[in-house]
Amino acid sequence: MSSTTIAVLGTLADFHREPIPYNLGALVQLVRRIRPDLLCLDLTPEQWRARAFADLPPEYREALLPLADQTDIVVVPIAGDCPPPEPAAPGWRGRVIRWAWSGLATLHRSAPGPAGANQGWRHEAANWLYTLIGWLAGPDLRRDWKNHIDHLTRQVLEAARRDPGCRILVAVNVRYCHHIRHALHGQPDVRLVDFSEL
Repeated sequence: MSSTTIAVLGTLADFHREPIPYNLGALVQLVRRIRPDLLCLDLTPEQWRARAFADLPPEYREALLPLADQTDIVVVPIAGDCPPPEPAAPGWRGRVIRWAWSGLATLHRSAPGPAGANQGWRHEAANWLYTLIGWLAGPDLRRDWKNHIDHLTRQVLEAARRDPGCRILVAVNVRYCHHIRHALHGQPDVRLVDFSEL
């Protein structure tokens, strides 16, 4: 059986609406250039079948799903039925979470493009801030994030097993991509690459 090549691309959700180099246009150009066989997205099979895209983040609703409609890229919905809530906390923890979000916005504004948001010191600093946010939001949110990441990873591997030898791009919120890459690393019949190598 031939190995399946997989790359994980972190997207920036609502940060894509900010004046940043890695905006929706840059995301579309990047995925158009990569032109993967399968595009795994964090939406449910029910949302995909019903074309219920109104509640999806802008990178899906306004960029990747329209691009897939215009090309032969096959969308694979990989989300479970219970997406984790956005992090929140009362009191001082909530204030620190808001501070961390502003730090993330600063990091993403200064990233020169998709590579800057997905690797290097900015990506590591963002991972640290997401970890801090998770700790401040509490154990229930951390458990929900872990369950969500585990589900996304299992669905990606299932797609790889169904279509061995294909090229898969997993485009998910940047807060999850590091964990998914780690989980995919070393899986049999999977060749994990940087998105620029797909």
